[in-house]
Amino acid sequence: MFEYQEDATLRINPPLVCLLTMLATSAWANDKENVNPSCQLVPEANCGWAELRKLKAPGIDLHDGQFMATRLDEAELAGANMSGSHLQLTNFYKANLRGVDFSQSHMHAVNLIGANLEGANLEGVNLLDANLSGANLKGAKIDRALWTAANLSGATWVDGRVCAQGSKGECR
Repeated sequence: MFEYQEDATLRINPPLVCLLTMLATSAWANDKENVNPSCQLVPEANCGWAELRKLKAPGIDLHDGQFMATRLDEAELAGANMSGSHLQLTNFYKANLRGVDFSQSHMHAVNLIGANLEGANLEGVNLLDANLSGANLKGAKIDRALWTAANLSGATWVDGRVCAQGSKGECR
């Protein structure tokens, strides 16, 4: 993709960059089928890129799993254990995550728009660049959570107040 010349300039290979962008975009959209049919919903699962929209699995134990870029839109996972999991780019749009244990999970750039995280355990979670607009965080445990650049616009904060539009990294 990148090539160094003797004169120390950097040349970018546009066709390769375009191809990688298209692959990443299509995988993120993941609108047609399950791109990880080997995904098994067990502890330490390898379910990256899986299509699990509207999954109904309250209380399931999925600790230390790998769910990178997995589609869990509108999933019912209340009381589940996802502690220590890798959830970067995972889509939890409007999911019921009430009381879910996400402690020590990596949740960089996750989509939590409109998700119910009431009473969830987010202790030690990395939420860098996460989108929590309109999410419900009332009563969630947030000690040592990393909120850098997280979108909290319209989210209900742990104390019940609604975060102002434009809240980034902290509830204003």
